[in-house]
Amino acid sequence: MDFKIAKNPDLLLEAMQDHEKAIAYLYQAYSERFEEYADFWADLAKEERKHAVCFSNLRLLIQKNPDIVIVERFSIDAVNFSIKYVNELTERADDPEFELINAFSLAAKLEEALLEKNFFEVLSGDAQEIKDTLLLLASETERHFQTLKSTLNDYKASNP
Repeated sequence: MDFKIAKNPDLLLEAMQDHEKAIAYLYQAYSERFEEYADFWADLAKEERKHAVCFSNLRLLIQKNPDIVIVERFSIDAVNFSIKYVNELTERADDPEFELINAFSLAAKLEEALLEKNFFEVLSGDAQEIKDTLLLLASETERHFQTLKSTLNDYKASNP
């Protein structure tokens, strides 16, 4: 698949920032819903808020340096569709029949999808700050996925 230069890079990065915020709200909802794992979910929510700040910082960097290229790997509409999905998951967290195992499973699938779609590979350029930020986002998302997967497996093993 060929990728093109984003026509409106600021809007794309803003949508990605909003996506990270939506995931943070989801994890915060899980923290409030599942007391026994409140710290686990709150820590993930905190890291997702940090990711949103990373996108905010990238937006500022790009505004200052027009030589940085934003590659549109997916449309703003696709990101907004994903935000809508995450918001729906957040609403489902209030359902009395929604169980912790579902939260672990949905969150792991969400993080895995970000990795599979190379969500953080939207920038290109030589600036070390960009490379470092994108590496941080990708590595933390990988860690979130592995942590969620492991916690899900442990939960399944202790709650047959």
